[in-house]
Amino acid sequence: MRKECKFVKKEEVLKIPYYLKEKGYNVIAPVLKEGVIFYDFISSPKEIVRNVKERQGRGFYRIIGESNLVFGDFTHGFSSPKEFLHPPTEVLLKLERDLKQKFETFNGKIAFFGIRSCDLKSIEILDNVFIKKNPYPDPFYSARRRDNFTVVINCVNPSENCFCSTVGIDPFSDKGDISLTELDHGFIVRASTEIGKEILKKLQGREPKEEEINTEEELKRKAREKTRKFNLKGIHEELLGKIGSDKWKEIEKRCLGCGNCAMVCPTCFCYDVYDEVNFEGSKSERVRFWDVCFNESFSVIHGHPVRKSLFSRYRQWLMHKFSYWVYQFGDYGCVGCGRCITWCPVGINILEEVINIVAGD
Repeated sequence: MRKECKFVKKEEVLKIPYYLKEKGYNVIAPVLKEGVIFYDFISSPKEIVRNVKERQGRGFYRIIGESNLVFGDFTHGFSSPKEFLHPPTEVLLKLERDLKQKFETFNGKIAFFGIRSCDLKSIEILDNVFIKKNPYPDPFYSARRRDNFTVVINCVNPSENCFCSTVGIDPFSDKGDISLTELDHGFIVRASTEIGKEILKKLQGREPKEEEINTEEELKRKAREKTRKFNLKGIHEELLGKIGSDKWKEIEKRCLGCGNCAMVCPTCFCYDVYDEVNFEGSKSERVRFWDVCFNESFSVIHGHPVRKSLFSRYRQWLMHKFSYWVYQFGDYGCVGCGRCITWCPVGINILEEVINIVAGD
């Protein structure tokens, strides 16, 4: 499908959420609360964070000041689209004493405004897990994915923890319904779908000038260069030969086993299910909740954990991201967003660990 393109003033892009709400979408966008940027439902574009500068590092996240750029000087906080498509807790089934069952799925339309290309890719990965490559497509995830709209902000200033190009993801995406590239004096807006083009037509703008397109290309080149940190070709096969490496035990000395990395990861999908009964015993709910392979109780046989050591659980997590996932789904389970580095209390860098393990003992 041919893409349509406009150059618009900066304030014009904030009209997009209005138009999406007019079409009945529940709009999710980046907001700033208590010093952290995260995705949340918004009732007005005024709630969307803008003109701030963030800094991310190993186990470090701060809003460090104001910016002349609307969205260009921050990337993302700890949250991702995952928590809206595959919520941390979700009721799967309600049952009453008379055995009447209630099976409810999400009924609505979701629009993601201001996600990055790594998060857009994470949705594609979750689609494979829950729908496309699942012999039993998940009805709850499917209901939330049924009618989505995505507005992607291209990363003109990736954080130091970002490595999306390393895992084959372009920091400048053309796969959302709409994509935004911020320049000093406005945005280049592209629409890739029919509904995206409908929204684009409502924005006041003009055709981008040649120098604006050239500036965009230079920003794209720099972002790709900054996020390309290692050649991962064949890494999934090399890692299989490093299962017994002593490097895993070295990681154990630093890792707390807290599971922060898996919680903030936009593609970690593991969960557990429990039944919750009220005090009178008249009603019961079956609840699904996120679980992580860092928990000793995650992998058990007859009630006994099969991965007692912390290094074996970390190994399972990393191997799944960069090796097993490739065999399961044909792609990496990592999108290079860097969240696991930022929100790790001890600053473990997953990409560096991959490199060290493959390099050998």
